[in-house]
Amino acid sequence: MSKRLHPVGISRIVIRALVAGLLLSAITPVSAATRLIINTIDNGITGKAQIVVSNGRVRLTHSAIPRQEILFLAADRQIMFIRHARKELVRVDPKALEQSINQLSGIAAQLQGQRESLTKEKRQQLDAMLKSLGVPDPDQALATAPTITAMGKTGQAAQISCQWWQIDQAHTVVAKACLTSSDDLGIDDADFRTLLVLATYVQQLQSSAGALLSTLGLSLPPLGLVDDQSLPIRLEEGSGRFVATLTAVDHLDVSLRLLAPAGYRIINPLGG
Repeated sequence: MSKRLHPVGISRIVIRALVAGLLLSAITPVSAATRLIINTIDNGITGKAQIVVSNGRVRLTHSAIPRQEILFLAADRQIMFIRHARKELVRVDPKALEQSINQLSGIAAQLQGQRESLTKEKRQQLDAMLKSLGVPDPDQALATAPTITAMGKTGQAAQISCQWWQIDQAHTVVAKACLTSSDDLGIDDADFRTLLVLATYVQQLQSSAGALLSTLGLSLPPLGLVDDQSLPIRLEEGSGRFVATLTAVDHLDVSLRLLAPAGYRIINPLGG
């Protein structure tokens, strides 16, 4: 069975350089939170990500970028980054981000429309400009939309069963995702829904803001969502350069809350 993805571009990789955000997330003993541990292999370099979910909030850290974190608020899809070493906070306003995406998409579409009539040299110059606007491969961008197809294979991560799906574009395998349900993952339903909101938002951004987010220091993995009932617990890039695997799920007697740390420089790169 095949399902056509929402115009979703499949970006490359993992959580890399998380920048900074408006408010600092802190963890204090209150109630149970879900914690997921994910092993990553990025171009041969191993790493470990930790995701904590509580009260509609997600906090993510990665071993490759110590003293940095990202906070996501599901209620309004607010993304906040923090870089503690620099005492620097960056808030990405969702409305301002959408406005920037629409502006860049319009410019990119106009430039792509002129591409075929240009000489080889001018086309190369235009392709470089398109890349800066989030179109890394103009020929690929003009190809058919990505599709995701059930592979009919069962996988496993952290002793949790999952179903493999393959993501293709222009007759090329770009990624594989092993998806599992809330019941199989065994976490609180509210926390599962929070993760699903984040994953859906990430997938939407992949299609329209990959390059823009990269300028903020964030690269996004291919997710391969097919419905609102399942999440990936193992991801494999088609080239094999990137793999992410869930290794553990547990619960902490903590709750994510927000503090405004003194002395942190607040950055609002997109306005809003």
